[in-house]
Order: sequence, then structure tokens, then C-alpha cells
Amino acid sequence: MPRQALIMAIPTLFLSGILVFLLLWNLVISLQNWSLFNPIPKFVGVETYAYLFAQDFFHASLQHTLIFTLGLIAIGDLLGLLLAALLYFIPSNIQRSIYLSIFIYPLAVPPTASALIWLWLFNPQIGIDWVLTSLHLPTIPWLVTPTATYIALIIVEVWAYTGLATLFYLASFLSVNRSIIEAARLDGATGKGLLFRILLPNSMSGFIVATALLFLFSFRIFDIPFIMSGSATSPTLMTLVTYIYYLYAYAESFSAAAALATLVAVIAAAVIIPYALLGLKRWVFRR
Repeated sequence: MPRQALIMAIPTLFLSGILVFLLLWNLVISLQNWSLFNPIPKFVGVETYAYLFAQDFFHASLQHTLIFTLGLIAIGDLLGLLLAALLYFIPSNIQRSIYLSIFIYPLAVPPTASALIWLWLFNPQIGIDWVLTSLHLPTIPWLVTPTATYIALIIVEVWAYTGLATLFYLASFLSVNRSIIEAARLDGATGKGLLFRILLPNSMSGFIVATALLFLFSFRIFDIPFIMSGSATSPTLMTLVTYIYYLYAYAESFSAAAALATLVAVIAAAVIIPYALLGLKRWVFRR
């Protein structure tokens, strides 16, 4: 068995080795001065990071990324939990599967297509505002003010990724031992009681996986804000990843782009690794 396990782990170890090598190589580039105006890389240490931290675009992109990430995690987790609870109490497995496929369908839509669809919906002439105007209701200035722009992007994120949280919460609910559910029903527990006293306390695994994936999807988001803003320098939609693209493709500051990519990788690892360790402790080592 140990030999079999080692053979099965070879592809993972190989790909992990490539990933670690690329991360280290990226770190090396970030410690140099390399750009279009400095074609010969020169070691400068942390000066590249000092330059990056002094840029207004960096602070703006970090602020936007945090807003979008926290918004998606909070709303996505809550909606995913509510939708999973509704699906769990549907008696028919066929109906549950149909509704679940509807909720997770946005995951199959490419992010660029999602961005274009929602751009049409936010268009005041043909989208949501046209419907509101037809009903003589006040319109919303989508993509006009900073607050409305933040809300618009979070709506797109929630539409695209909430199905993922729903899927994992529902899987956690369905993994609860049926004997516990039946015993609670015999004691007179209703749907609300089952949800808050039985299902939620036993769905930590779903919370861990859903929150980690929502964080990853939102923290590294690029396609949706880039398409919706039409550029990499939007004052309200620039994220850390779009700023990396700007530094590399527009400013042609390769070292600064590598430095920001390194920071994004470190922050993502700092958040995901504790979740992974907790998952290993709970499900693999059973502690």
C-alpha cells in the first residue's frame, strides 16, 4: 500500500515541484530591476516592493479586491446556506437535482461571457433600468458611482459562484447520518430545528470548502472586472490581478508585476493553507 500511494502521488509531487519552482523564480525576478527601460536585470532587493507599495494603483486595487472578496464570501456563504437548506428539504431527488443544476449552471458560463451578459443587463437602455423605467420605478446608476459599481460587481460574483457554496453545503447536509435526522424528527423537531440544531453544527466541512473556494475565485478575479470596465486601470474595478496585468503589459515593469504576483500568492497561501490543514485534521487524521 505505501508503494501504491507513492506511485499515485508522483503526478501531484511533480506538478507541485513545478509550481514551487515558478514561485521561487517569480520571487527572484521581483528582487531585480527589470523593465522595458532596464532590459538587463539588476539585483535591487526589496526596492521593487517599496516602489510597489508607494503606488496609488496598488492601494486602490487592494481595496477593491478586499471589498469584492469579503462581499462574495459573506453573501455567497449566506445564500449558499439558504439555498442548500431549501434543496435539502425537497422530498424528491429528481426535483432537487434539477434545482441544483440551475443554481450551479453559472459556473459553466465563461467569466468573459458572464461579464458581457451583465454589461447588457446594466445598460440603462436595454437592461434592468429599462424594466424599472417601464414599471415607473426609480432606476439605479449601475457602473456610474463607485458604490453602485462595487455592488454591481458583487452581484455578478454572487450570481456566478454562489452555486458552488450551495453544492458543498448541500453535500454536507446530505452526509449527516440519517438516524440522527430521524431521531430528531421523532422528538418533534421541525425543519427550522433540524437546520439550526442538527444540520448546521455538522456542516463545518461545507463551510471550510465553500469559503476557501469563494475566497480563491474572488481574490484572483480578472476577467469580469476587466471586461466590465474595458481596461486594466478602472478607478473602481481594478483588482490586484488586473493591476498585475497593467504592470506587465502597459507599464512594462516586469519586476513590479512579479512582486505583486508574489504578494498575491503569499496572501492566498496564508489564507488557504490553514483551511487545508484544518480539513486534513478533521477528515484525514480524524482528530
